[in-house]
Amino acid sequence: MTNISFDPIQRKEQKNAAQAKISCKRRAVLIVNTRSRKGERDYARAKRLLERAGVELEASYPVRSAERMPEIVQAEIEKERSIIIVGGGDGTISSVVDYFAYRESVFGLLPLGTANSFARSLGIPLDLEGAVEVIARGKVADVDLGSINGDLFANGAAIGLPTMIARATPHSMKRWLGRLAYPLVALNKLAGHPGFECTVTANGSVRSIQTLDVAIAVGGYQGGAVIAPDANVDDGLVLVQVLKSTSKRRFLERWARIAFGQPIRRDHLETISAPTLTITCDPPQDVSIDGEVVARTPIEVEIAREALLVMVPVAFGDEDDAEHAPTRRS
Repeated sequence: MTNISFDPIQRKEQKNAAQAKISCKRRAVLIVNTRSRKGERDYARAKRLLERAGVELEASYPVRSAERMPEIVQAEIEKERSIIIVGGGDGTISSVVDYFAYRESVFGLLPLGTANSFARSLGIPLDLEGAVEVIARGKVADVDLGSINGDLFANGAAIGLPTMIARATPHSMKRWLGRLAYPLVALNKLAGHPGFECTVTANGSVRSIQTLDVAIAVGGYQGGAVIAPDANVDDGLVLVQVLKSTSKRRFLERWARIAFGQPIRRDHLETISAPTLTITCDPPQDVSIDGEVVARTPIEVEIAREALLVMVPVAFGDEDDAEHAPTRRS
């Protein structure tokens, strides 16, 4: 496994220092993926709203090539900017979040994508005005990131049929149809997808399950819906859910319940929580991280504890504010 370690005392000092600096003056850089679902439409409005809210923009970038996002973000982090605001969807976040890990620059999020799962996990409003308000009036939190084969991710990953659906859903379709694009593609792909054996090694035990669907979660949302209500962005654990069936009917039932906000059937799932684990599949399967296919099994998964400093609503709970703990799982 990748060696991910941190000094909790030093990290708390970094968070407090970042909060103090931001409380004096909110200076930020804005970087928007204009290929995200609402990026091009909302870039100029985001600038106006931020400036009206008292956020001083030191630089701003409308990025038309998603491949340039990591390069620009990394360069701005090296300048030790106080807040770097990233506008885009979950795929955009996943492509740049590695550069923020254990750095002192604070991540600000404008959810301009299709599912916006990471924003939902943090309780950030999905409307632009609300998200800007969080950046202008919110607080700094330190939350966990996940790691798959050393590649950090913000929210969740999937193996099996959901990965094939993510790969087959065109960006243009997501732009026009939003979250409705995913079930439409699923109906087309479902019949031709075979099951596979998934083996999870964690906490000193090995479990093998025949399945169609594996979810790996740091936050509770994937695809814009609650799929892992017990996942928590600051509990130091990765949560894995394996559907205990290769039945297409069982798969559709699971995702129909998720889509309509019904409680998940826990008896249909094998659920494992651990700070580190290994997943193998027979035959090997693609892995999508925050909606983008970037890996293939076998994979090593672990938690990067308190890796990301991020702007969140004042009501977002942390280890010093237990009364807000349910907010993390909403």
